[in-house]
Amino acid sequence: MLTWNQLIRSCRGWLYRRLPSWNTKMHRRRLAGYSRRWGLEREGFSKEGFFRVFDQRFLRGIRPGRVYELAAGDGFAGSLGVWFEGLGGGWKVEAWEHRPFPLSSIQKQRPKVLIHGGRLTIWSPMERKKDLVGIATRKAREASGVCREIRTCQIRPQWVGLWNPTMRPVWFQRMRREGYQLEVVYQRMEFYLDKKR
Repeated sequence: MLTWNQLIRSCRGWLYRRLPSWNTKMHRRRLAGYSRRWGLEREGFSKEGFFRVFDQRFLRGIRPGRVYELAAGDGFAGSLGVWFEGLGGGWKVEAWEHRPFPLSSIQKQRPKVLIHGGRLTIWSPMERKKDLVGIATRKAREASGVCREIRTCQIRPQWVGLWNPTMRPVWFQRMRREGYQLEVVYQRMEFYLDKKR
């Protein structure tokens, strides 16, 4: 049961989600609304709580398939890939990391994952796999590459997660233009669903 304060914050989050993203200040309010969605203020304090909400609400109705993790870091801190690996049931993860130390760490920690050294900013036909369902990236160059591939109709993942540390509306505007809708925000990661499917 929600307390009075939680109910007020939840209602304010609902209103924030309806604000236009005309400038950075208004977009930040909008993102605050999406970070309160589905009870994430209460559930999202732990990564496990976020994954539970992500699975039950965001991934509902999405078929398992391949997930790309771009700029994966060490493969554990903030990694969606680790969680998808634990799900099993048809989920496959591929990771890209260009920095030497995190690359070494992810290769040791996650030996079952196909790991690529380097960046994925310019896609080849090998990366444009038919079973690509989702992409999560924590770097702007990789995010630009993903947006370009979607815009030129080379890929069409069902969901995309883009890290936005500056909280500017650039990713929101690009993704909306291509038919993706912002659904939830967690720790400055914006998660979009393909609404054309």
